[in-house]
This record gives sequence, structure tokens and C-alpha cells, in this order.
Amino acid sequence: MPTEEDLFGDLLLIRKGGPEMEQGGGPTTIEPAVTPAEWEVKAQALREIFRQTLGEDPRIDCPLSLQVDYEKDRGDHIERRVSYMVAPDERVASLALIPKGLSRPAPGLLCIHPTQEWGKEELVGRGGRAGGAEAENRSYALHLVRRGYVTFVPDLLGSGERIYPGRVAFDNVPFYSKYPRWSGTGKDLWDMQRALDVMQGMPEIAAGCIGSIGHSQGGGITCYLMAVDARVKAGVNNCGLWPLRISKNPFGLCRTKWWIGRPALRPFAQCGKPAPIDYHELLTLSAPRPFLTIASLAEYQYGVEDESFTRPAWEQMAEQINRVYGLLGAPGGFRLIAHLGPHDFPLPMRQAAYDFLDETLRSKRR
Repeated sequence: MPTEEDLFGDLLLIRKGGPEMEQGGGPTTIEPAVTPAEWEVKAQALREIFRQTLGEDPRIDCPLSLQVDYEKDRGDHIERRVSYMVAPDERVASLALIPKGLSRPAPGLLCIHPTQEWGKEELVGRGGRAGGAEAENRSYALHLVRRGYVTFVPDLLGSGERIYPGRVAFDNVPFYSKYPRWSGTGKDLWDMQRALDVMQGMPEIAAGCIGSIGHSQGGGITCYLMAVDARVKAGVNNCGLWPLRISKNPFGLCRTKWWIGRPALRPFAQCGKPAPIDYHELLTLSAPRPFLTIASLAEYQYGVEDESFTRPAWEQMAEQINRVYGLLGAPGGFRLIAHLGPHDFPLPMRQAAYDFLDETLRSKRR
């Protein structure tokens, strides 16, 4: 287990030098960024490193060709099923939940589900765990439409209506057969950005007022999405991702089977080298937009007995991320809730997440 006193103090560090630095001329030093302009140089470099870990984008852009498949009255809201193209040969269906009686556009929330077979159905209260506490914990799209948000719920590749024939949920080997130089994470990001395109065109959603929330894989994708797409104005990540520099097994992000996220990270894991970009660095790319991370300290092969290490490590990470937020004029814009509960989204954590969204996203409503 790592014992270093300062695990995350590198966030503001950049290379500085004279006008010929990038041509290899003159000496350079590693120093903290002290202005937003200096930080932006690092932010753009981090985004480029992240893009490199996503593999080669195959340029699958195409018209959305949006269709409304149905609308159903669900009592306190309308459920609208829409479908749209994410690739020239791939149409995806999503559910939009719209509060009844809207007098003006409302904030919109992209709700991203975890790694389970039911996809979007779980987040609207119809997953395979229906009737139990866990089902209630995962129905956050339904909870949030009842708080006045327009919620939008797509299936991720490998779940719901997008499970490959003859495969289990999230077995994305067929995807790599088609796009061997891309990545599952890159595909998820592309699909979520297409979902944002659809949301931007919905008259029920206030302009410039879209957030994202997710549990487990959905939380991780929310982190990634905010790092690359400024249209997402606030984010909540519940139990998604773990800092790689304190991870006991980094292969979770670059498996060789089942859900295969970013194969480009595999050589780093095999050689025992640090990943080219880590979780805490990605989180800084949300700044200055508000972001809440809720983390269980008793997972990813850690237990309750490890709290004396894991809690200070996470708190140190949050402190360093907030140095970036402070530099960009948003002190305290990153928030952390660390607990010792299970890998789930129980009521106290959901309440904290929903209150955070009310505080940060509703203020942007026009």
C-alpha cells in the first residue's frame, strides 16, 4: 500500500521556460501554474493525453435523424421514447422523462446507468431488481423528474436494447472487431455526446442548463464527459472510478475481456508504469464547473480496515483539485463525500447528490 505523504500534489505543476522552450531551446523548470492562462496550457495537454488513451476516433459523424417513437403518460410526468443515429448504421433509443405542467424550460440531466443488463429501464424504475431497495437506489432518473428536471436516459453499448446477440451484457468484443483501434470508453463518450445533441434540441430543456449524473460506470462516464464537453454544467459521480496511483489493480480500466474500456492503458499496467493520465487529473478538467464525487472507501480491494489510508488520500486529492478550482475563481467547486458503505446509491447519498444539483444546476436556469 502506498505510504507517500503527498500523493496528488502535482496537479498545478507545469513546465516553464523561455520563448524557445517548445523548440528545445533554453533551460526549463517544473513550477506551479499561477494564472488561469498557465493552467489552460496544462488543461489542453491533459485533454490531448486523454484523447490518445481513447484510441483512434473513426469519424462516424452523421445526422441525428431524430424520431419520437412514443409518448406515455406516467402520472406525474410524460415518458417520451426517442431514437437517433449515433453512427450511419446504428440507431439508439433513449427515454426522456418530462415533468407535467412545465411553464418554462427546466434544467436537463443526462442520467447514465451502471454496468447492468437492463440499461435505461433500471433508472426509470423498471429494472430487473424492481421492488427491492437496490432498485429504488438506482431509479435516479425517476426521482429527478419528480424534482422538476427533464431527465434523459440512454442505453450504453452492451446493455438494454444494445446487448450484442448471443453475448452477455457489456461483452463488447464485437465492437473491437469493428473498430480495433478505438476504445469502449471512446465509444461511450461519443454516444453520450450524441445524447447531449438531442437534449440541446429539446424545447423543454433550458438553454445552457444540462448536467450529468451516474452511478458506477455511469459516474465514471460523467467524469470523462465533463472533461471533454463544456456543455455539461454540473456533474455527480457516485462510486465511479478510483485514483490509479492508489489502485491495487489498474487492469480494471483495460481488461482483455468482458467490458474492455481503454486498451491503450494496458502496456502501462503490464509494465508497472503510472498511467499517462489519472482520475484526479481528469477531474480538474471539469473546473470551474461544479462537480460532486461520492466515493465508497470500502471497495476496489480496500476495506473498512484501510480507512486510515484511504480517507486521507481521497481528502488530499479533493484538496489538490480545489487548488485548481480556486485558481479558476471557483473555490470549493469540487466536493467529495467519502463513506464506508457499499457500492450503491442509497438514500443519504442520493439526497446529497440531488441537493447538490438543486444548488448548482438550477441556478443556471434561464
